[in-house]
Amino acid sequence: MKPAFAYWISFVVGGVFIAWLSGRLEPHFVSDSTSYLEYSFSSLDEIGRSIRTPGYPLWLMAFRGTVGLTWVPLAQVIVHATAAFWLATELRRQGMMHRHCIVAGIAIAVGCTAMDNINIISTDAIAASVGVMAATALLRLSSAADSWRWAAATAVLSVVAIMLRPAYLFLIPWLAVAGSLLGRVHGQRWKTSIGNSVLVSIATLLPILAWMGLRMIAVNDFGILPFGHQNLGGVLVQLVSDEELTQLPGDAAAMGEAIVFEKQRLAATGHSFAAGDAGATMTIDARWDEMTYFVVVPAAKSLAGDDPVAQHNAIKVMNQAIIAQYPLRYATWIAKNGRRGAWAIAADMVMHPTFLTAILGLAAWLIYAATSGIPCSGVLDNGLAMRSLTIITLTYLAAKLGFVILTSPGIGRFSDAAAIFLPAWLAVAALQCISPLPECKTREP
Repeated sequence: MKPAFAYWISFVVGGVFIAWLSGRLEPHFVSDSTSYLEYSFSSLDEIGRSIRTPGYPLWLMAFRGTVGLTWVPLAQVIVHATAAFWLATELRRQGMMHRHCIVAGIAIAVGCTAMDNINIISTDAIAASVGVMAATALLRLSSAADSWRWAAATAVLSVVAIMLRPAYLFLIPWLAVAGSLLGRVHGQRWKTSIGNSVLVSIATLLPILAWMGLRMIAVNDFGILPFGHQNLGGVLVQLVSDEELTQLPGDAAAMGEAIVFEKQRLAATGHSFAAGDAGATMTIDARWDEMTYFVVVPAAKSLAGDDPVAQHNAIKVMNQAIIAQYPLRYATWIAKNGRRGAWAIAADMVMHPTFLTAILGLAAWLIYAATSGIPCSGVLDNGLAMRSLTIITLTYLAAKLGFVILTSPGIGRFSDAAAIFLPAWLAVAALQCISPLPECKTREP
């Protein structure tokens, strides 16, 4: 194997070249960008009331105060290339064949999340990159369970991912589950493996609890931030009728009435939501963004004023009431939303130019092998590296997607990040399975 530094440079140069070739080195601003760029560090009260955690605003501040925001996409490319490189070298360290671990790293590097978000001034890309680093650190820890340095690195990277993007809160339970399974793969006893993994999970949880406690002191709100309930609200108000909204119990009724008023106000202006059957998964998906920001958030503002914490609490009360009154509807939506997320993952992978090319190339090879009588091995490597990658891939996907679908539609940019390891696993599995059997390379007469 080449020296590690040379491999890292190869990944970085390759990543920068692809980003340049595809026009992804220019910053792209979206609706979320403003809330990161205008984040105020002027007081603890301002920080506590912000709808964003301070991780990404600090990242942007480092560039605004030095070289400028135009360099942010390049820096995010380098971070992601480093994550892909690190995973590839760790798989190699654990015994995966050289070409297989390189292919795995490339699949991570050019994945859907990176290709769609690497130059966007928002948290999708960089949080996904740090998530890959956290998983790689856990992978390393599993083969060196007595190393407090790798335990600390895993916890720190996980906290950074969460503070960049709170959707990565799933990492806290995931570390305990995936870490326990990885420890067993590497020969640890269940008691040791579970104990070590739970400690890493707790080490990740404690700083998050400290942050929540700080917000409790500052703004009397024990949560990671006043955000997220409006996402769920944008779904739940589509699961009930206007009449049911106004008949919610207690304080939730006022919010329900405000929702109905905002919907009627929009209708009076001639606005119409996306067509579709009310309550259908794709209809909820299509209407979700407008329902959230044109209906739920304005309704909360009409009741609670401009205080984000008060708005957040008003929406939370309504959400709790709807779920308590109609739990079966919510459970049904979660199940259908999981299916929606799986569809989004498959669709985005197939529509990805690089992955589609690889799929077509694999299909062409299989046709050639079938025509020429070249049998494939059809066998997956059962070595430590492949078993570990399998655990990382499937548990990470299930944990992240499972967390997202509780509050938000499983749209592409959410589900793609959950499946970030899946293209790597599929690529390695395909290479292993289509390898011709050495003794069967000669055609039959």
